[in-house]
Parts: sequence; C-alpha cells; structure tokens
Amino acid sequence: MTTIENHGPRISDADISSLEERLGAVLPEEYRRFLLEFNGGSPTPDTVDVEGLPGASADVQVFFGIGRSIESSNLDWNLAALAERLEAGMIPIAADSGGNVFCLALQGRRRGSVFYCDLESVFGNLAAIPQLFQVASDFNVFLTQLRPFS
Repeated sequence: MTTIENHGPRISDADISSLEERLGAVLPEEYRRFLLEFNGGSPTPDTVDVEGLPGASADVQVFFGIGRSIESSNLDWNLAALAERLEAGMIPIAADSGGNVFCLALQGRRRGSVFYCDLESVFGNLAAIPQLFQVASDFNVFLTQLRPFS
C-alpha cells in the first residue's frame, strides 16, 4: 500500500476547477480525488517499472500539487516550465530524482493514462518532444504499481 507524506496545503473543488479552466480540460476523477486528499507529496514506496526504458524503473520523488511551498512542486510551475516540451493533452503530475516527469493524458483514447516522460532522451534539443512510456492505464493503477526500490 502506498502512503503519501509531505502533503500540500488543503485545496478545494474550486481550486481544481480553476486549474481545469486554465488547462481547458477536466481532470480524471481519480486524480482529482488524489489532489483533494493529498495535494501532492512524496510516496512510499516510490519505484515503478517502466517497460522499454533503459534501466527499466524510475522513482517518484514528488507528486505536484496546487499552491505548494516549493515552487518546483507546483502543477502550474511545471506546466509553464514544460509547455514547449510536452505533447498536447499531457500534464506533468510528478518528477523523478533525475529530473524526468510523469504525465497524465487528458484527452483522446489515452485519457487518464499515466506516462513516463524521458526528458533526458532529448537533452540539448529543446524543440524535440521527449519519448513517452506508458506506465499505467489510470492514476489509481499507477499508485498500486509503486514498489520498494530493489
């Protein structure tokens, strides 16, 4: 079972609705519930297998949230920082300890799926779209796939 520590400040449905308005998309319900309950934070366990990725696994250092005290742990900050680097319809929801991100698909047939976004695959080429590896079919499945590092 995954536990979340270092929660963000308590947020409301109105905070999420404001985010959705800025995104022009509705968040999947399970991710919305996660934000309302935890508003980001650090998971334990924190490792997930990423099929096709060299090294085959990644850690989840932090889930982003709304209005968190550390700027780089905020959804809005990450949306702005990665706007030119991410495929349309993807939002960054977490970071690994190497600076790569996990993204959530907000549209199309992949809506709700969680992807590992390998920013290192395009290091030095800011115009390139990073390689994506699907990790889970939805956010709740993603949480259940987190395991201890071994």
